[in-house]
Amino acid sequence: MTGLDLRGELMRASALLDLGRAAEARARLAAVLAADPQNAFALRMLARCHHAAGDMDGAIHAAQAAVAVDPTSEHGHRILANAYNSVGDRRSATSSAREALRLAPDEWRCHWLLAECLRHSDPNAALPPARRARDLAPNEADVHVLYGVVVKQLGRTQEARAAYMHALSINPNLATAHNNIAVLDRANGRWAHALAGFRTSLRHNPQQKLARENLANTIVLLLRRLCVAAYAATLVVVLAAGVVGPGVLRGLGITVTAGLLAGLGWILATARRSVGPFATTVLRTDRRALIALAVFAVTLMVVVIGSIVQIVPPHAVRSAFDGLGSGSRLLPFVSVGLLIAARNSRNVRK
Repeated sequence: MTGLDLRGELMRASALLDLGRAAEARARLAAVLAADPQNAFALRMLARCHHAAGDMDGAIHAAQAAVAVDPTSEHGHRILANAYNSVGDRRSATSSAREALRLAPDEWRCHWLLAECLRHSDPNAALPPARRARDLAPNEADVHVLYGVVVKQLGRTQEARAAYMHALSINPNLATAHNNIAVLDRANGRWAHALAGFRTSLRHNPQQKLARENLANTIVLLLRRLCVAAYAATLVVVLAAGVVGPGVLRGLGITVTAGLLAGLGWILATARRSVGPFATTVLRTDRRALIALAVFAVTLMVVVIGSIVQIVPPHAVRSAFDGLGSGSRLLPFVSVGLLIAARNSRNVRK
């Protein structure tokens, strides 16, 4: 190939990569590198192609080769840092990001990347580069999102929300900002807003897994909390059996059953209204949701049979409960354990 041909191939490869056609771009780059194995620009682009295709080993190898050929290019170090960060090698990622920043101290992307590498392990150390990236590129939505993520990790949730909202004022279609606002809404118990926010995030970027996982996790969490409420209600009914009369027990059972069914109805209606058909998909296919629904159904059946239908006499229920002996004293602790488990099962990502 002539020099002109090389430039043309590189331009075509770059255009293909921008269109998301990484495999085609990689094929063109292979031809370029066959003619010029020391072409740093081609090696950097090849690393990006591997990254886009999910081949992180290939991305790291190509980025390392690019850095070896052109160690003074901050871009090569940034690509290498990004590849290391994607595989969870924070130490190597941070080292490469610091080298990129040393080479280009006024490049906002270097500050952004260093903050991104540090935020997982040391949000306090990530704050200065995140702030500097925001100062250098105030019109870049991504820098405001990252700043929001860092300050949220430091407990400054209102500041985080403001940063996400500012990012959306720059780019209303930014999926990560919508997702992160939904995370804050869910933490505040604004379930409908959170579900709608995750759905909006997914609509703006249908290929992302993050919002999809958060949607499913939120629905599952609501169902698990309903199971905890059902368990507590069953405990109340069992404790009441043999203490109150059949009429009072039946009234208690009807009240409890109505309350639990209303809770289930609210969850289903809220999920359907906020999420749409995806909610039905979760309820039908997610194993965690199916287990939660099964546990709820069994618990509700116990309440109905024991208090409303009263197939087993109340005094017999109470006697059986007393017969558990010391084991019965563990029930409050089991309840607390279930509540803690429900609280810790959020699995919301940002």
